[in-house]
Amino acid sequence: MRDNQQTTLHSTSDWDELRGRIDELEGELEQYREHEELVIKTLISATSHATAIRESARREAELTLRKARAEAEKRKAGAERERDDARNELLRLRRITEQMRSGLSAFLTAQVEELRLETEEEPASGQNQELEAALGSALEGQTARAAEAGLEPASHPRAEVRDGGGHGSSSGSPDALP
Repeated sequence: MRDNQQTTLHSTSDWDELRGRIDELEGELEQYREHEELVIKTLISATSHATAIRESARREAELTLRKARAEAEKRKAGAERERDDARNELLRLRRITEQMRSGLSAFLTAQVEELRLETEEEPASGQNQELEAALGSALEGQTARAAEAGLEPASHPRAEVRDGGGHGSSSGSPDALP
């Protein structure tokens, strides 16, 4: 009987010990489950936060890209306007240059013709010859500058400056006068 009692005590104590161990393990299991829930909540929160950061970065990148494109378009339009303005100014200056060249050429041609007529009417004096030579030189210089600038000569009849004897031009070149 004692053995039976001891066995029963032993069994009761084993059961108590096992029950205590089960309670202990259930407590640990509950802690692990709480930790697991905390880890899952943290992971979900981190994932959500990362998604929000990615979306914010994407929106910011798109905004920056739109601003950069707008700035590039603005600068391109400004450069095109400046190019067009420069082209128009160049054309305007070319027209003015051509008008001035034509006007000067016409004036000098008229003066040379007038001198030629005066020379034919009266005997050539030393002063008239000097004036004719100066006008001829001016015309040659004007034609040379126009050629250096790459401009076409103005279309008008060419006049010759006659020397005192009335033979040929003063420079001896057919292109001496515009």
